[in-house]
Amino acid sequence: MPSKESLFEGGCDKSGGGMTQVIKYDYYSAHFCGLKQNNMSTTISQVQGAPAYRPAAGKLSFIERFLDWATKEDVKRHIGWVGFSIVAMTAVFFPITMAAILFNGASFGLIVAAMVPLVLVFVTNLAALPTRYTIPFLVVGVLAELIIIVISFGAR
Repeated sequence: MPSKESLFEGGCDKSGGGMTQVIKYDYYSAHFCGLKQNNMSTTISQVQGAPAYRPAAGKLSFIERFLDWATKEDVKRHIGWVGFSIVAMTAVFFPITMAAILFNGASFGLIVAAMVPLVLVFVTNLAALPTRYTIPFLVVGVLAELIIIVISFGAR
């Protein structure tokens, strides 16, 4: 068995910045740095002439157009949307819904159901979420209030 000192020869390779080691053991010797460089060069190299991905230049969907518009609205009129949605829910839609519920029997389940969209819109605006979230919550809240009004007429 050869000694530990005779197994390793070599040192730092100043040109490549890495360590070159030659390991000799009986009849076998290996130069691992060269092997590593060849392996890494094939691993990292990029295929020349590969086409770059480009999305189709088609028409934007409704959701993409809405999100672009809402992002622009957030920059320009965020405070206006917060004020409009809170006033619309607390001064218009919730009182109309509560009046319809109370005139049609004051069902406790419908009263709680009428409060849920109000709280939903109110919390999203108090959390200072961007308009890309608050506007859809406002639309969902208004639709929920209208559905609750319709249900209250059938709950007599």
